[in-house]
Amino acid sequence: MTHSRVSHIRDSLTSLISPQLIRRRARSLGVVKRLRKIDVVALVYALVLGFERGSRRSLASFRRAYCSSTGVTVAPSAFYDRFTPELAELMKQLTTHAFEHLKEGPSRLRRTLAAFAKIFIADGSLVRLHPNLRDDYPSVWTNHTKAGAKLHVTIDGATRTPEILSVVPGSKHDVTLLNVGPWCKDALLVFDLAYYQGKLFRQILDQGGHFLCRVKKDANFVILVAKKSRWVGLKHKEVLQEMHGKTFEVEVDYMYRHIPERDWSKRHLRLRLIAVWRQDIAQHRLYLTSAAPSQLESKTAAAVYALRWEIELLFRELKSQFKIDDMPSGNKATTECLVYAALLTMAFGRKLLRALQIRHPSTSESVRAFPSERCAIVMRSVAPQLLALILGPPHARLDLESRLWIILQREAPDPNRNRMLLLERAQSGVLQHDLAAA
Repeated sequence: MTHSRVSHIRDSLTSLISPQLIRRRARSLGVVKRLRKIDVVALVYALVLGFERGSRRSLASFRRAYCSSTGVTVAPSAFYDRFTPELAELMKQLTTHAFEHLKEGPSRLRRTLAAFAKIFIADGSLVRLHPNLRDDYPSVWTNHTKAGAKLHVTIDGATRTPEILSVVPGSKHDVTLLNVGPWCKDALLVFDLAYYQGKLFRQILDQGGHFLCRVKKDANFVILVAKKSRWVGLKHKEVLQEMHGKTFEVEVDYMYRHIPERDWSKRHLRLRLIAVWRQDIAQHRLYLTSAAPSQLESKTAAAVYALRWEIELLFRELKSQFKIDDMPSGNKATTECLVYAALLTMAFGRKLLRALQIRHPSTSESVRAFPSERCAIVMRSVAPQLLALILGPPHARLDLESRLWIILQREAPDPNRNRMLLLERAQSGVLQHDLAAA
């Protein structure tokens, strides 16, 4: 095994957020005011990779990780005093930088999704916080969760990597957090009913993008265009019974109210309504999209929408593997540091995943061989060794990197390689229940 192959692991992780970048940002933000016993570079890496065995995160565990990786003994009070608003802002900026760096990865859209430049999936998840933070982060469920942060993420569906993220009070509604811009041009946005709003649909279309979402149960659109001319002018629910057992699509009039400065005028959008017959539940699933039939066929719409589950898997990864939902402090700055530390840990996992995929020239093989959540599980198990690799003495790195590479190569690949991933199902237009029926 060559040295250049092995050292790629450490080089990949430190290139995401380098020691030079950490020191430069720390000086500009005033995190480092004078020479002290605690080194800011080691502190940041310890917060990102300072996992201990067990199910909970604690400030004491991060202090122990810092001490063991640097060989410096630090009193608990001196360590805890470093969790300042300036450090929280540093962690936020480093997180933004890391995910901006990860955007450079390929999207790998083929077949069913080939008509789009990218596919984005948006959603939010509540992170429970200490009750003392109720004033800064009021929760949406105040009856049982006094304080909570809303983590709102827009991910690249091909890589399950966040493209846009924000951490706001939990009481904020998801639809107000999706800021449409030039980034969605020629892309397909997939989201759930929390974003079902005519104003948002219009904004996406104005930016040259498209969307796909479910239809609310109480919606009943007027049909504008259909293969059967007698349907024109009818409501779509009148057609569902007639088309029992069949998938079909029509163009409908989506009417919404435009309310700027008390102007309650009605606006209209012509959209495609796709009714997909689900044999397993004996009913139609309804989808609304702005994409043309040449871009998104009706028979594949359900499989493409199922790709939305990728963002749920991302939240599961953050909560189960990186413990973003485990906040041991009621201090605002400390909590924000730990939130962004968990996001940076995920970014490290994505970077490590790409380092592993370099060994696999076939795109489809690499995606299936190294699923991101499995890679996260393996990375967490070797996080102390990765921390030692970054902060330890240079003379000990080669042997440690060699051993880590062997572990990653053995444990990160998925043993169930014949199982289709969500992206593969979406690009093939196949749902899981269709595979079971076959």
